[in-house]
Amino acid sequence: MAGSEQGRLMTLWYLARAAGVVTMIMFTLSAVLGMVMPGVRRPERRFWLQYVHRSAAVTGLVLLATHVVAVIADSYVDISPTVLVWPFGSGYRPFAMVIGALALYSLVLAAFVGAARGRLAVSESFAKHWRKLHIAASVGWLLSIGHALLAGTDRGTPWMLGITLGCLAAVATAGAYRLNNATPKTIRSWRTQ
Repeated sequence: MAGSEQGRLMTLWYLARAAGVVTMIMFTLSAVLGMVMPGVRRPERRFWLQYVHRSAAVTGLVLLATHVVAVIADSYVDISPTVLVWPFGSGYRPFAMVIGALALYSLVLAAFVGAARGRLAVSESFAKHWRKLHIAASVGWLLSIGHALLAGTDRGTPWMLGITLGCLAAVATAGAYRLNNATPKTIRSWRTQ
């Protein structure tokens, strides 16, 4: 009986870790594709990049929910559902939980804005401010990197540092590509997002 309880706890721990890591990778993929898309001129390529961009974001959201549920369900760490509303009250690395909760809020906001874009495209006001609202995705991604560096039990291991630095390098490379291939008008609009 005790062995099965220990196995369940380990399963939750592995699920929480794996979901968190793959979430970060999916949001990185989505961010990279979002940054390089303006430089793609062929409509069919843009269509597929947009499809993969959105699919990676949705997959990231599903895995983020899995990560949160598994962490809360894991009785080994002192994280309750209230951490989603009041992350300072966490008994486990409160600052890292605050960063994680802010990342969650930002990414969910970006998802709602992204989902509403097509429906509200007829609104000139919404279309004008969409990019400014969508920047929440970038903020959420950056906060998730901070959360990974501060919260995870594997945060100091070479493989986790490699994944995190790889995600940072991928987004930095995509950002440099976008700036390098942007017209002056695009650069001005990107800076004002």
